[in-house]
Amino acid sequence: MTFDVASVRQSPPADSYRVGGHFEHDSTSFNATNFNIRNILAAAYDIRWDQMAGLPDWRAMFNVQAKSDSAADQKMAQLIRDQQRAEQQHMLQALLADRFKLKAHWETRQGPTYDLVIAKKGLLMQPAKGAPLSPEEQKRWGDKPIPPLYQRGNSNTGFDFVAHAASMKDITGMLASQFGRPVMDKTGLTDKYDFVLNYHDQYLKDRPADSLDPVPPLDTAIQDQLGLKLEPSKGPIQTLVIDHIEMPTEN
Repeated sequence: MTFDVASVRQSPPADSYRVGGHFEHDSTSFNATNFNIRNILAAAYDIRWDQMAGLPDWRAMFNVQAKSDSAADQKMAQLIRDQQRAEQQHMLQALLADRFKLKAHWETRQGPTYDLVIAKKGLLMQPAKGAPLSPEEQKRWGDKPIPPLYQRGNSNTGFDFVAHAASMKDITGMLASQFGRPVMDKTGLTDKYDFVLNYHDQYLKDRPADSLDPVPPLDTAIQDQLGLKLEPSKGPIQTLVIDHIEMPTEN
């Protein structure tokens, strides 16, 4: 699938920006507010910022609105989740090639990674039991499928990662996005898990010695609350290398 119509406009200057973007549920409609080029590439190729190389030093952000026709929406709604994601990513890739003149290729490079292992105190996560959604979750998600792992909270009081039957792939993907490097599952676990992981900030080493924050950083929280631990390692990293890209013309 491709977009039938697409508007790409550079965000006007502002003192602060609200950033967000997503495809509408079971739809070809994509809307993004104040996305920089890294955000767009991340959505189009399902990669982290550390997996991109060769990007220009743009300070620009973009507002994007794009969609296909009702027939394409009906086709999209009939696909399972993974198929929808693949089609939506292809649509954004085609948009990048058309409007940003993107040319890129993949390389496998060696770089810093993490191995995810079971902590010395043992696993603390509980296998999923199909717990019902809370009233807050029912209000937030409505009739939409709830993600297996999502985040709530704010930068002032801390965050929760809430898991509903999250797989180890879901967990390693979350940790990779938070710590900015690939996370390899070395736990040997095959179950799916329910949990609420409460944290504030990423690393204990980055906190002042006199910090009074009662909420633990993420690297400590996963040990104390989940019984998991990250160990530094090195390994192959799939990297999207940008060969050519241009600022888009507005429409």
